[in-house]
Amino acid sequence: MFNRGDAYNNWTRSQTPDECYSEAAENGCQIEVRAREGASGVEVLVCVYAADGERVVERMETLSQDEWTVEDALQRGRDQAERIAGGESGRLPCADAGQRQTE
Repeated sequence: MFNRGDAYNNWTRSQTPDECYSEAAENGCQIEVRAREGASGVEVLVCVYAADGERVVERMETLSQDEWTVEDALQRGRDQAERIAGGESGRLPCADAGQRQTE
């Protein structure tokens, strides 16, 4: 049983069909990623839970329909979730470029 939070509960309030990917990572973390067409773009829900079911990350974002398909958004969310389960921030390196210190 997972300790679900507001992001997941908000997602499930909509009856809009979605695509789902779930996986048990080698370290015991559970990954769940969902994507669907939304009114203002492609909506993605990224969830990572610890082996004991406690919430590590649960976040929802909306991507541009001009740039993203549901399938591509699902893959993006899966990549983020796998990095988070592995101990990384889950952000894409190019998204962190502005926060890096220059040498």
